[in-house]
Amino acid sequence: MRSEKLAEARALLKRPDTGILARLEQIARDEQSRARRLAEPSFPLVAAWAGALLALGAAAALAFSAAAVVRRRCGRVLAPAILAGGAGITLLAGLSAGLAVHTALALDGTRDDLAGTLRTGLAAGLGDASGVLDTAQKTVAGAGTPALSGSGWWNVAYIVLGGAVVCATVAGLVVRLVQDYPRRPVDWTWARRIGRAATRTRRRRRALALAAVLTVVAPVAVPLALPSDPVVTVLGTWTGQEAQRFRTLMEDHGIKVDYEGTPAQREVLLARVQAGDPPDIAIMPGIGELAGYGADQLLKPLDDALEGIDPERDYAGPWKPAGGKGATYWWPVNANLKSIVWRTPGQRGPAADLASWCLGLGEDGAAGWPGTDWIEDLLLQDAGPGPYTRWARGTVDWTDRHGPVRDAWRRWADFLATDRKHAADALTTDWRGPGALKKNGGDFREEKHCAYEHQGSFARGEDGATIEDSARLLPGGPHPRRGYEVSGDFAALFDDREPAQRALRVLFSQEVQQDWADEGTMYSAMTPVMEKIGGREGEDDTARAVYRRFRQNDVPRCLDASDVMRPMLRDAFHEAALKTVAAVAGDGSLSQAELDGILKGVQSVQNADTPTGDGESVNRKLVVCSGAL
Repeated sequence: MRSEKLAEARALLKRPDTGILARLEQIARDEQSRARRLAEPSFPLVAAWAGALLALGAAAALAFSAAAVVRRRCGRVLAPAILAGGAGITLLAGLSAGLAVHTALALDGTRDDLAGTLRTGLAAGLGDASGVLDTAQKTVAGAGTPALSGSGWWNVAYIVLGGAVVCATVAGLVVRLVQDYPRRPVDWTWARRIGRAATRTRRRRRALALAAVLTVVAPVAVPLALPSDPVVTVLGTWTGQEAQRFRTLMEDHGIKVDYEGTPAQREVLLARVQAGDPPDIAIMPGIGELAGYGADQLLKPLDDALEGIDPERDYAGPWKPAGGKGATYWWPVNANLKSIVWRTPGQRGPAADLASWCLGLGEDGAAGWPGTDWIEDLLLQDAGPGPYTRWARGTVDWTDRHGPVRDAWRRWADFLATDRKHAADALTTDWRGPGALKKNGGDFREEKHCAYEHQGSFARGEDGATIEDSARLLPGGPHPRRGYEVSGDFAALFDDREPAQRALRVLFSQEVQQDWADEGTMYSAMTPVMEKIGGREGEDDTARAVYRRFRQNDVPRCLDASDVMRPMLRDAFHEAALKTVAAVAGDGSLSQAELDGILKGVQSVQNADTPTGDGESVNRKLVVCSGAL
């Protein structure tokens, strides 16, 4: 297990594009660019300060000019209030200029310091990532925030006091002119003329009243009337090219998405939910995890997003969740077939020998799931969909000596024992193959020259491999085909604002599902799309073979059991698969005592993690298999 964990950690750190170091470097570049944009004295900031300076300068010039004109014409000493007002405006203009310079210097210094810190980290390859980011944080806090905060408080005081002084000055000027210079009274005839003209007719009076109301209401009403942020935040598991295809697909259909893809989706989503900042939409395969969020009333019903969709007509199989109006909280956006084996052209080998198979258990943050897929498929073909469903829902005893779980587990362990070295290599190999940790790495089957690979329909490569049902080739086989293990990615709504609802309506639509499926990288769970591609002449043979199996209603289709399980039990299942391979790699076989210990460990997690109340009812009613059980 030590070597497997080290390999997993190395993969997490160094995987091209999606590894921690690669992501930190990209984050550093993005933050450096964002800091440069934010810290740049932009045109609005410069224009605001320039406008303030010009306005104050004009006010000061007007005040002194008025004082000079009054003194020249009347020969009287100007009132002290007017002199004080003019001097105050002049001082405010100087203060404004000083604050403008101070702000620009603080922004410029912050930008240079932060850019230098991040540049140093990039040059070093972010080897000391925590130190670099900590220094960057201190730079922002020390060089930017206090200085700018100080300027901000001065700006507030300047605006409030400056406005008060200007208003007082103008009022004092008018009062003094009226009181001190009665010989030159102010002629208000023009104002009275305008007033009479504006209120002469009823229509004009109504227009004037409407303008007054709009002047008061508009500043409050306009922001409320503006549409909400059209950008929709989406959290999913797709990374690399898959993530870019999703972004492009949504943008091509008029949806702006801020997509974040991570293999550690459970941890990221949980952290964001606990922080009160969940994404608008989460897309994940684990409906057991989504059921927990639904039981906690954190998910929004999908009634509006499913408008125009007929579930009975447009969807079939286990992808269609149970529930009606107000009770549907997730919906499939794609589908995959797992009860298949990829056969490599030109490669031969005995199916009963592990050496003939490609096998890797590594994954960013979720190592072990390729092993659980073997056990799930074995249990489904041996015991059938009924016991499989009860097992996925958490009502089967893992330790039962005559139960289906132990039987499937023992078959898989004995299969691993046919090649101890190959099992040891699988612990430190990514499921996508050794090339997954290299830029432009090759396909798993091409690199390892293996004859078989037990992997889902998403593992399609460029090697021309074909698929066939796994039941005949599984350990202890041939087995009767009792069902197809399938999976899917399901979208759930955490915020039901209109842009998010619209994004889901687009994503669920037949047009987008068809466009996505036509790209050949994703399979749709939508029946009309299945029928169109599955029956289309000239279509790719692999796609037609997958959709043909999706549409076999006489064969039950069952969701990946670990995706149905609650998160803690799923993680324990993954860990148990890794322990099994580690035991075989170390001792050459899995003893009865080791198997008992592994299964007891998983059973203890199931016992401790059994949900209560609403969580129990939701989890126990999840749709697992279609067809007769």
